[in-house]
Amino acid sequence: MIANWYLIKSGKKEVMKEKDLPIDRDKHKIYTKNAKKCVQGLLRRFNDEKTAAKLWEKIQLQYCEYLKEEPALKDLKITDSIYDPILIFAFYAVIPDKPPIEEIQQDVYDCFMGGFDMLGKIFDLNRKIDNRLAAGIFKKTSDIREEESGKFPASFRMGAYEYDEEKGIIRYSFSQCPNAEFAKRHHMENVLPVMCNCDHMAMAKLHAVLIREGTCCTGECCDYCIVGDRDPIVKEYELVKKDNGLWVSVRKDGNM
Repeated sequence: MIANWYLIKSGKKEVMKEKDLPIDRDKHKIYTKNAKKCVQGLLRRFNDEKTAAKLWEKIQLQYCEYLKEEPALKDLKITDSIYDPILIFAFYAVIPDKPPIEEIQQDVYDCFMGGFDMLGKIFDLNRKIDNRLAAGIFKKTSDIREEESGKFPASFRMGAYEYDEEKGIIRYSFSQCPNAEFAKRHHMENVLPVMCNCDHMAMAKLHAVLIREGTCCTGECCDYCIVGDRDPIVKEYELVKKDNGLWVSVRKDGNM
């Protein structure tokens, strides 16, 4: 019951901390501090302090409700990209006045991928050495996801990985995304793009461009083609915003 979410101290209600939230810790992890900061900041932007506090309690409740039906993914090596989005979905499920995703896109990026801002001061994927290093990082992440997919079938399911070192083109894909599956189960496909679009923003910070023509929510896979932003291939595409707010890459000549 909701009453169990409070501690009574000196006659006052005190919201329970994350460590006290009723989730199965053997199956799931809690959202990160960054995700909490993001959502609470959004609540304060659109509401007065008292309303924001009440909505935050409801969002915590909704988050815990969602986890009751979610597959156990606690033991994955990389979990932030799974559990933090669930908090964003809970935010949209609870708040009465739902802002367009464009209004919160920067906030979600800062939460999920703000670290790329600092990396962009060091890395430039137009440089061969940085490009090779990025390719190695993507390959390692891909290998981790691939290795874990057997044990955790509900996690990311990787597709092909390819690196053209001479041209500096990194390609990979995955055919299953937990965020997309969650959005489909809860009919929240309209919220998913606020997470997907962060990939484009992050690559731009590395002086790179993500060419992505489809995602797991709109097609059979989520495809990545990453190149330095001075690569000639960039001029062959334009970034288009779909009706649901998703950014996709479209060839200017109209060919697939």
